[in-house]
Amino acid sequence: MIRLDLASIRGAADDATRIRSAFDASDDTARAAAAASGHDELARTIERFASTWDDRRRGFAEHIGDVAAALDAIERSFADLDRSLAREPGRG
Repeated sequence: MIRLDLASIRGAADDATRIRSAFDASDDTARAAAAASGHDELARTIERFASTWDDRRRGFAEHIGDVAAALDAIERSFADLDRSLAREPGRG
C-alpha cells in the first residue's frame, strides 16, 4: 500500500507559487535602492547588481513556477487516482 500526504504536496505547491510571486513582485527593489542611496558610485554598483539580479530572479521565478506546476499536477493526479480507486467495486 502506498500512502502519500497529498496535503503536504498541495502545501509545497502553494509555497512554491508564493515564492514565485515574491520573486515577480521584487522587480524594481534594487533600482529603488540605487536611487535612494545618495551616492553616485554606490548607486552605479547597485544598478550593476540589479541588472544581473533581474535576469537571475526571472530565471528563478520561472523555475520555481515549473516546480509549482509539477507539484500541482502530482497532487491532482494522485487525488484523481485515489478517487478512481475508491469507486472500483470491492475497494474502499
